[in-house]
Amino acid sequence: MAKLVAKRYAEALFEVAAESQNLEQVKEEIQFVAEVFESNPELNTIFTHPRLSKSEKKSMLEELFKGKVSEPVLNLCYITVDKGREGYLLEISEEYTVLSNAEQGIVEAVALTAVPMSEEELSTLEAKLSEKFNKRIQLSNQVDESVIGGVLLKVGDKVIDGSLKGRLDSIERELKNIKVTVE
Repeated sequence: MAKLVAKRYAEALFEVAAESQNLEQVKEEIQFVAEVFESNPELNTIFTHPRLSKSEKKSMLEELFKGKVSEPVLNLCYITVDKGREGYLLEISEEYTVLSNAEQGIVEAVALTAVPMSEEELSTLEAKLSEKFNKRIQLSNQVDESVIGGVLLKVGDKVIDGSLKGRLDSIERELKNIKVTVE
């Protein structure tokens, strides 16, 4: 249900942004709105509380975002309040990002590593992946100590395991499949 609701709102915002040719700007703005609420759980709890009136919620939105986001993004936020869907802003942001990226030929990717990658390493890997997949790749880095070494890449719906843990798991599977006969 949440995904369907978020998708409808994201599609409406996408249409408005496409008409005004502001896909990227609107993407950044709706991500900013979602990030504000996601990074401030107390604020989100207050904003989504049923005892807070619609006008109070709209005043809160205006105070937080007026002059920081465009009118279409702020209007979308107001509409979510009017329809009782203000709790879906994060999901709307995610759905909008998917639509915008698809339109622009952008694929989001994540590099899981045991230690943080440098900006140079990240941009080099991003360039190589863009060339390999013939798409514009937006690469982010997440630290996961279970990777041990190397890189585990998630590009769209594909997983490329270049991690040490992946290699060790592969060797373990091969060793388990070896049949030893004693004569």
